[in-house]
Amino acid sequence: MVPPAKVLGLPIRLFAYVAAVTAVGVPLMIASLGAILVDRPSIRTGASVLLFFALALLADLQPVPMDESGKSELSIASIFIVTTAILFGWHYAVPLAALSVGVTYGLARRPVSRCLFNISMYAIAAWAASLPATLLGTSRSPNAAQLTALVLAGALLHLVTNVALVSGAISISQGVPYHRVVAPGLRNGGAVFVTMAFLAALAANLWITHAWLLVLLAGPLFTLTLYQRSALHSRIAARDARTDNLTGLGNHRSYQATLRELIAESDRTGKPFSLALIDVDNFKPVNDTYGHPAGDDVLILLSEMLGSVEHARAFRFGGDEFALLFSLDEIRSYGASEQIQYRLGLVETLPAGPVTISTGIASYPTHASSAEELQRTADGALYWAKQHGKNRSCLYSPSVVRIYSPEELQRETERNARLRATKNLVRFLDARDPSTARHSETVAALAEGIGLQLGLDAQTVEQLRLAGLLHDLGKIGVPDAILRAPRPLTPDEFETVKRHPEFGHSLLEDLGIEPIGDWVLHHHEHWNGSGYPDGLAGQEIPLGARIVLVADAFEAITADRPYRRAQSAAAALAELNECAGTQFDPQVVTALERHLADEPVAALA
Repeated sequence: MVPPAKVLGLPIRLFAYVAAVTAVGVPLMIASLGAILVDRPSIRTGASVLLFFALALLADLQPVPMDESGKSELSIASIFIVTTAILFGWHYAVPLAALSVGVTYGLARRPVSRCLFNISMYAIAAWAASLPATLLGTSRSPNAAQLTALVLAGALLHLVTNVALVSGAISISQGVPYHRVVAPGLRNGGAVFVTMAFLAALAANLWITHAWLLVLLAGPLFTLTLYQRSALHSRIAARDARTDNLTGLGNHRSYQATLRELIAESDRTGKPFSLALIDVDNFKPVNDTYGHPAGDDVLILLSEMLGSVEHARAFRFGGDEFALLFSLDEIRSYGASEQIQYRLGLVETLPAGPVTISTGIASYPTHASSAEELQRTADGALYWAKQHGKNRSCLYSPSVVRIYSPEELQRETERNARLRATKNLVRFLDARDPSTARHSETVAALAEGIGLQLGLDAQTVEQLRLAGLLHDLGKIGVPDAILRAPRPLTPDEFETVKRHPEFGHSLLEDLGIEPIGDWVLHHHEHWNGSGYPDGLAGQEIPLGARIVLVADAFEAITADRPYRRAQSAAAALAELNECAGTQFDPQVVTALERHLADEPVAALA
């Protein structure tokens, strides 16, 4: 693609516009100098104009910033330019305005094209400000009303000319229709116009009354400047107090304020809105593996996506927690959340692959009647999404999502933390002996497969998988010398091993994961009552324990051990069938056979 042609660094259309404004402004400045020579001003007039020039230059050199970026500034130089135009005529106001902005831009080392445009624009605007006095004339001693009317009219023309010319440059450079630029410019300049116009009228009347009275204007001008700076600092402080430093999104304080506003608006209009609570999945390993700068990059990327969502305002609470407040109902909010997850999945943010998020969504007033209830329902939906595989959105439904009280949620969080620690202990246990590596994971997969073959519900199947993973937890208390013994165990050693189900059950007691603890306790009970620790038989043995026993036995037979080599899956099944009805539940053994027939790879795991 051929880049657009430029002249002096400007696109052709913008260069043509700048050239046209300059073609008007430069001759106007030359004409003003000629008019001054013809006028042959007195020393008093010259000194007066120089004073107004000095004041205008000082104002241009010390503009008041209007935003935190420093790109928008307010100069009170127009007060002195308009006053000069009305009191002394256009031929003094034009060079005063041009020279004032020219010196300012020159000291700031602005580009030549920008200097020429602004010098010409200010010269044209100064000439426009003088039109009321030029057309209507000014007497040597105008009364206050006449002078004030002329200054106000001149200030209005100065503003309109300034905005009109600047809007043309913005419209061309940004490719925006002219009316979309000039209308906001006039609206935003309205308050400034009123302030500047009345101060210019005050300056003109003070000068006409007694020139030295102009010093009295220093108070209002100082107050105006001080007020503008104070107001800017207040806006910056208010923004910082409600903005997250890293992402630039609203923080928790901003979120709470916006949530209250939306609830009040919804109560007034009946229009629903939705809350989406968002967590980054597995974010701690990102920081631990790739470092906090990489984690910050992930958060910034996500915040940019969230901030660009239509009909929504985005917030970051801290860490990896975000929120979106949609001005939409729950169905459309759910669709927007799914779209965010899809877009995020396309971005390879880390070497390990895309980062995923979980989202919980609830709507007001459909799902809640207060801010607190809305947050609880959305948080319940988020918890469901994280507990059911993550990388998904969950729309709150009372039939699916349980809402936890703060106390219950704290207990659930603590339980999950303890459960994670317990699983890590199991991995450590498997790692102690290379011959049993991945033993618990294999038993978990087999127990899950048996449960599916028996037609058990999804929750029970998930519990079976967890029980298979935790069934040997109690062996953490068995010495390595016994676990790794390359021979059959002695009676005393076997008694030590037989205590591991009870020890495992005691470790699981406070986790609130029943009936898994009972299954772990009884997973060595035999169908005929010859097992341990309680000698239960038949249906007295919990079904989960019977399933774990069969899965455990199959894995043990098909894996290498220090005292014997692994046997084939067929040999293991033959041994299980031989012991069905004495050691094992026959129905469970049959379910394992069906599972292995459907998933032959599982037999080799």
